[in-house]
Amino acid sequence: MTNVLIVEDQRMMRESMENYLRQSEGYNLVGSVPRAGLAEKFCCSNQVELVLMDVCTENDESGFEAAKILKERFPNIKIIIVTSMLDVDYLDRAREVGADSIWFKDASRIELMTVVERTMNGQSVYPDRTPEVMIGNASSYEFTEAELKVLRLLVEGMTYKEIAQTLDVSAETVKSQVSSMLKKTGFASKTKLAAMVMSKRLIVNGF
Repeated sequence: MTNVLIVEDQRMMRESMENYLRQSEGYNLVGSVPRAGLAEKFCCSNQVELVLMDVCTENDESGFEAAKILKERFPNIKIIIVTSMLDVDYLDRAREVGADSIWFKDASRIELMTVVERTMNGQSVYPDRTPEVMIGNASSYEFTEAELKVLRLLVEGMTYKEIAQTLDVSAETVKSQVSSMLKKTGFASKTKLAAMVMSKRLIVNGF
């Protein structure tokens, strides 16, 4: 029997995952908490073998940060990041903190539990890429890696000069990449571009 902890602040989603586990043989729900910061303390007091970890939890606590701490202290605990966000950086972030797998909340019970079973069997399950979304006239797949790096800093409110210094490129290069994205999307301003990117959750500021 695999003991499972759920870290999820949205009640309906938390209850759905709880029901998924109850309907599946071989899994024992030992707890559900709304804040990522509570995971370490819970694992210290309870035998946990698997954590289903949301990214953005109550009090703006990061599931990525909690996953990193858990992996450092309890390396044998399996962690699956389960998120509703489409942020293009999340796959890399999950790998960096040592998460065993990452999947999306809107998956069916069968799909999510398949990811759980594969993870418990020692596999690392990651989607090939995040789901495609439309940003104005452009598919999210049309943005280059360099453009996405600029876009992430643009969403954080940085100026062209600040972005250029952070990425160690020229301000002209930054302007060129922003112009390219505006042309692809059809937006008239970088402000509109940044707002739409955040509303579509292609980039989630702060996480």
